Amino acid sequence: MTLNKRRKTIGTGLAGPGRPAGRPNRMTIEMREALAALVTDNTPKVQGWLDRVARTNPKAALDIYVRMMEFIVPKMARHTIELPTGPQIVTVRWMNSGEERS
Repeated sequence: MTLNKRRKTIGTGLAGPGRPAGRPNRMTIEMREALAALVTDNTPKVQGWLDRVARTNPKAALDIYVRMMEFIVPKMARHTIELPTGPQIVTVRWMNSGEERS
């Protein structure tokens, strides 16, 4: 039996093929849109909120500011490169144009 004949399809009383891989479900899309609208609608108010917090607690205002920045500017990741120890042999070979590589 081929794959197409075994596939469940809509209208046969069986489950359909489902959502394509990588596509978020409807609730996820709606939630992202709602959160985006909340952020967009309150962007003008953020400076006032920070100013109000800074009047009584500048350290807390700075902490809030730094935490918000993490959503705008990605954090730098620390990378470690481990080099092999001991002598290494490197071979460099020049070829004439048209010469076949081996």
